[in-house]
Amino acid sequence: MNLYEAIRWGNESGDPYTGGPDGADTCFLVRAESVEEAGRLADAALRGARGGLADWAQVLHLLGTEQATDSESRILRGPYLQHAYRYGWRHWSRDQAAAPWVEQP
Repeated sequence: MNLYEAIRWGNESGDPYTGGPDGADTCFLVRAESVEEAGRLADAALRGARGGLADWAQVLHLLGTEQATDSESRILRGPYLQHAYRYGWRHWSRDQAAAPWVEQP
């Protein structure tokens, strides 16, 4: 199983300094077999988002693989808020919820 960080830009907080589209990003640690599966899991958790933000994951970072014996795809952690940085990992993005994931250079 792969480990992904799923990211939606911004957060739903109304705080004028740390919330909204320019605040910390909404992130999830996801265990999944594929990019598409990780995206579906994060999208389900983000459905119904408030604050005019996307209710779907916009970026996925491939963090590595997991060695656990559990083979169920699921969200392991989140949502948590932090500014998302790539650190050189492989990553995919999309501009719309229904768009395909596109690996970025």
